Amino acid sequence: MIFKGCGINIITPFTDTNEVDFDSLGRLVDTYLKAGAQALVLGRTTGEFYAMNDNEILEVIGFVVKRVNKRIPVLAQTGLNDTARSVVLSIRAKALGLDGLILSAPYYSQGNELGLISHFKSIALAGGLATYIDNDPDRTGLNLEPALVAKLADIPNIVGIIESSTDLDHLVELAPLASYEFTIISGNDKTMLASLSMGASGHISVLANICPRPIFSIYDKFVAGDIAGARQVQNDYLKPIKLMSLDVNPIPVKTAMNMLGYEVGNFRLPLHPMDPDKAAQIATFIMDTGLEKL
Repeated sequence: MIFKGCGINIITPFTDTNEVDFDSLGRLVDTYLKAGAQALVLGRTTGEFYAMNDNEILEVIGFVVKRVNKRIPVLAQTGLNDTARSVVLSIRAKALGLDGLILSAPYYSQGNELGLISHFKSIALAGGLATYIDNDPDRTGLNLEPALVAKLADIPNIVGIIESSTDLDHLVELAPLASYEFTIISGNDKTMLASLSMGASGHISVLANICPRPIFSIYDKFVAGDIAGARQVQNDYLKPIKLMSLDVNPIPVKTAMNMLGYEVGNFRLPLHPMDPDKAAQIATFIMDTGLEKL
């Protein structure tokens, strides 16, 4: 097990010409290390890897790995829709010093059960690193059933699942799979505390891009046995969690970061700047709460 605690699924900043802004990325990494992040996660929808080519993805991975310098684990999404592409990307990412792989469930052409098992097994074995399966049915259209996850847990190198579904019934059925060898990681800020209570050993947060310390405190309070305190913080941050769902991820969180002065740029199509009325809700929250850049 390489990841336990609370990590940040960091955004990928872009310049005015829509190239990766490595100066901004470096500042973000330094900020989150100082804030106490226990892992940094690259890619997934938050990092916009789906809109980047392989060389760009590997440049981001290599840059962050070097910047972090083994102080905390760095995980990255190298499992995409194409098995062959994912295998090559994973092998190259390992050579850069990455600590763990994240494999998204295939979307559009999803495959049957045997195809899915072969897909994940091929990438995990070739990559040769601790590997997490990412279950995010709202975005992929594919919900990995617990019976399938149990089979994946037997594959060498597959050490856990990032569960982003808000379906608590599904989480309850996954919970018995949790062990030292196979961990459940919460991937949705809304269900963070519920996931921890059902045996999740860690959490990957989007909201922590703008307010890491309160999100980290939910985990810290929970493991310290202060369940009421963890619940209070979770309840206090329900509003910004909901605000992060006003538009397609990472549009809301990047919009908030730019408002706070992080200068992370815009998005790559098909993403588009946020509707002004929705952006105004985020601006109001920032002003009302006095939220500031770290």
